[in-house]
Amino acid sequence: MRGARFLIFPSEWSETFGLTIIEAFGSGVPVIASRLGAVTEVLEEGKTGLHFAPGDHKDLASKIHWAWTHVRQMEVMSRAARAEYESKYTAERNYLLLMEIYSRAQNATGRKAA
Repeated sequence: MRGARFLIFPSEWSETFGLTIIEAFGSGVPVIASRLGAVTEVLEEGKTGLHFAPGDHKDLASKIHWAWTHVRQMEVMSRAARAEYESKYTAERNYLLLMEIYSRAQNATGRKAA
């Protein structure tokens, strides 16, 4: 995946998260994805990739053509995708978030952290 210029995520299902997109971001690969479900929250249009209308092959082809012919903009998106991964999706970051959630839950119930 690391050698790809972009990843196409053409799902027509409403994905709950889209781990494949996060894996692409981790490799610094921008994503072209259907505009459905949580994908619209994970992928930022024009920053970490591009959206296309679900089931619209002409819109998908248009986005692929744009990505292929706008190399510099896609390189910027590539760096942004990697930065997005590093700021939100690394194991270390998720561990810290999980510990914060546990701490808030314990504080809400009046229990002290171990």
